[in-house]
Amino acid sequence: MINHLIKRSLIRYCSISKRYLSSETSDVFKLQERGFFCDNLAEVDDNLRKLVTSKKQTIYCGFDPTARSLHVGNLVGLIGLLQWQRAGHQPIALLGSATVLIGDPSGRLHERKQYLTNDDIVSNTENIERLIRLIFANHEKYFWKSSQKKLLPLTVVNNLSFYENMNTITFVSTYGPHFRMNPLLSRKVIKTRLETSHDGLGYNEFSYQLYQAYDWYCLFKQYDCRFQLGGVDQIGNMRTGHDFISRMTNLEEDTYGVTVPLITNEHGEKLGKSMGNAVWLDENFSSPYECYQYFRNTPDTKVEEYLKMFTFLPMNEIQQLMETHRAKPHEYAAQIKLAKQITLLVHGEQGLESAIRSTQAMFAQNIDLLHNLTEKEINGLSVSVPTMQMDLNPELTLLDVCMAAKCFSNQSVALKVITDGGVYVNHKKLANPQAILVFGVHILPNLITVIRVGKKNFYMIRWTNADMSLHSKV
Repeated sequence: MINHLIKRSLIRYCSISKRYLSSETSDVFKLQERGFFCDNLAEVDDNLRKLVTSKKQTIYCGFDPTARSLHVGNLVGLIGLLQWQRAGHQPIALLGSATVLIGDPSGRLHERKQYLTNDDIVSNTENIERLIRLIFANHEKYFWKSSQKKLLPLTVVNNLSFYENMNTITFVSTYGPHFRMNPLLSRKVIKTRLETSHDGLGYNEFSYQLYQAYDWYCLFKQYDCRFQLGGVDQIGNMRTGHDFISRMTNLEEDTYGVTVPLITNEHGEKLGKSMGNAVWLDENFSSPYECYQYFRNTPDTKVEEYLKMFTFLPMNEIQQLMETHRAKPHEYAAQIKLAKQITLLVHGEQGLESAIRSTQAMFAQNIDLLHNLTEKEINGLSVSVPTMQMDLNPELTLLDVCMAAKCFSNQSVALKVITDGGVYVNHKKLANPQAILVFGVHILPNLITVIRVGKKNFYMIRWTNADMSLHSKV
């Protein structure tokens, strides 16, 4: 029985903009040259192109609230919705407060372990809705010029509203006859789990495709939603939904599934929380600095792909940018542009400014930037930079602090590197291991010290129990 707490997150309509586009739309499938919408249920032919250019279409993408925040892997789906919105179509973000209880087996070799309470689901759903609203608002504010055509508003729907008044017997008896076992068992994700996992496949995960199909059917009835957007691992679930709607409408209506690729890093690992490498879209879990640095450090082999998928830059501008980057790769022009574009979309102008300020504080060798960092920015840096909390006392030496912060494996190595001039405190070289740290020089007014060993190894000290009498030693 669904807990009444979850009912706080029933269907919501999120009107990001009250301005509307004219009936003239563009061919969204031109985005195939960027890597979008390439593995679809139907071939992209003249008929399909005519369908999306002759009238407004409605498309949805689903997000199950398995965590408090979405991550950069989910961002591709959101950008896919934004691309359809930019082409004149109606986007729907479907929040899966109901289906999260079942678990989607797509892309997973083992069953998802569910530890979510009803309160967790409500909280996760509300926060994810807030993030989606924010990203759509940031897009309209920073990437959609006022002179361009007006955007259709985003609609946010919670699929809990489809099931709150329906029991299992009703669902199975009413809709079960329209699902045939042979096609359900033939889906790649189902076959893979049955053939390779020693745990097999639970009925809950097997039935997920039925509920995703029903979600689409409900959106089709309420919003004339004929398009579903998802990752390439969703193609089987889309096929089930397409077949179900065809049966429910006596083959008189057609629907289309379109996919976006699963974005991977240079090692082929998916950008997501399952791999433990998630960069979250909520600044409370991944700071703007962390987001910026993640994409600033994109390898050359991936940067062009990411520019095409994660940004709205025209293709000719991306090509020019890549030519500049190949001519002067040491300047990282492509990576910097990518990082700025994504951080602006996710965190807005203030978030981007904060990320750049934090980046310059760490790498521009300017002590003023360091001591102007806010508490929030310091917290953001602490995620990426090894950080140690230490009690401040007037007798601490550079060697003491370096060893406490684990900058070196042993004291003899520390002594050699320091005396050889390989250690910097707040961007200034300090070659005396026995130097006493001085407030205002080595210990900044915001109670941090940044130590750099060599060119790239940073450590941060956050001072506690500071004796303010140390001010006199400046």
